[in-house]
Amino acid sequence: MMQHAWINYATYAWGHNELRPNSKSGYGGSNFGEAMLGLTIVDSLDTLYLMGLHKELENATDWIKTKFNIRNAISTMSVFEANIRLLGGFLSIHALTGQKVFIEKAIDVANQLLPAFNSPNGFPWSLIEINSAQGFLYTWLGSDCVFLADVGTLHLEFAYLSEITGHPVYLNKVEKVRDLLKHAKSLEGLYPNLVDINNNNGSKCSHGVSVSVGAFGDSFYEYLSKAWLQSAGTDIEAKEMFYPAMDALEGHLLQTSASGLKYFAKLEESRALSHKMEHLACFIGGLYALSAKDSKNPTHYMQLAKDLTYTCRLSYNSTFTGLGPELFKFNEDGNPTPLVGDSRQYSLRPEVIESYYYLWKTTGDEQYRGWAWDAAQAIEKNCRTENGYTGIADVDAPNAASDNVQQSYFMAETLKYLYLIFLDVDPVPLDTWVFNTEAHPLPVIGSQPFKDAFRAWRGIEFSDQHGLVRQKESGSDRLLVEEKNHLPEYILGNSSVCDQRSPISLFFLLFLLLLIHRFNDDVL
Repeated sequence: MMQHAWINYATYAWGHNELRPNSKSGYGGSNFGEAMLGLTIVDSLDTLYLMGLHKELENATDWIKTKFNIRNAISTMSVFEANIRLLGGFLSIHALTGQKVFIEKAIDVANQLLPAFNSPNGFPWSLIEINSAQGFLYTWLGSDCVFLADVGTLHLEFAYLSEITGHPVYLNKVEKVRDLLKHAKSLEGLYPNLVDINNNNGSKCSHGVSVSVGAFGDSFYEYLSKAWLQSAGTDIEAKEMFYPAMDALEGHLLQTSASGLKYFAKLEESRALSHKMEHLACFIGGLYALSAKDSKNPTHYMQLAKDLTYTCRLSYNSTFTGLGPELFKFNEDGNPTPLVGDSRQYSLRPEVIESYYYLWKTTGDEQYRGWAWDAAQAIEKNCRTENGYTGIADVDAPNAASDNVQQSYFMAETLKYLYLIFLDVDPVPLDTWVFNTEAHPLPVIGSQPFKDAFRAWRGIEFSDQHGLVRQKESGSDRLLVEEKNHLPEYILGNSSVCDQRSPISLFFLLFLLLLIHRFNDDVL
């Protein structure tokens, strides 16, 4: 499947963001514009590596070295998407291979995203225009609103980059975001899907406030849990925010259908519950499984993980194609059924398979491999075309029309999770790696993979003295992040980070200036 998807992308859309299989052409997509940023290439690097597709990875690496430049972006791009796909993709493949070109690209991408944080209160703008360094909001959303998931899904990548490079600027930005988000939750402990970019207290937006584990909220919760795991248990604040947030969600949104199926409803602004569940929300079973061991009640967490994943499994089993819809409701019998219209589509999404992966890894129950195999066969039967894979318009119809887009996340997430489920030897075990929301694995801080990545970039062995210290400023909630040691010299481009210069470099510079001065005196 991966080779078929990759070969056709390389043949018909090389360098473009995504492939249109039916028309054999490249596709820009709404998140990145029409610029040729090679999104599929960046998103697929770690999958190619993990699958042992060495020639394909070599060709992809050559393109990255010679062609990739985020400044080629000719329109606004989503800060959220650039972070999880581009920055996350480069950080992951660097950790896996140690090749410096990838961390150099990661630093450049991160530096170009830094101006997005220049907002009234420190929340990143939803969109950024790279070449003008200007941030923008979605015009259709309102004059002061940003999505909870957009601002809350930057921590893993930015924190990791600070730990690897030793430069605190990245971590400081996302710590500021977290400080604001702590003030956004309601008295019930719920976080709104929209928060205010103008309010220094990080409060909810003035309109359109809903709560869900689906679109607009989902990965905020995911990144709280994973920040705790990525930090090897040192990011206590992430843990203290995550578990109470899940308690609040269970208390207000967790429902049981007439047939006994567990699901998370959506709390609308009117405070009414919408008894529907998105495909995007089907990651939640995997999140419960991943977070169970550190919860106060691991048995409860694991049971919910199984129950929620089973509900999403039935959303696949109940359709003609065996694939789950974008959005489903529950019929009179309490079983999942697709809605009408666009909600019936399947866009090569990974979330259900992602939960199968985490349930398989945490329980060892072979049924999750069986469910994953069923999903793989359904994708192969209904989504494979002569020139790649596409989404389909109706999961409950025979010969459904295709959407003519091979999403970059299909290779980054869907196929990666499927592949890892069927491996007997795990190359990225969950005790030393944490997957970002685009399924790019990042090493746990201080683990052996982290030490290897640190050495590959810094040229020295990692020790506790190289870590970053987090300390509260007196009388303030703001976190200060300081370096513990002197950093090696390298240039971070046009970011706000000062270049580190050694005493030897400074001495050489003074010596050179002296020679120039003597030369000028001789000429005069």
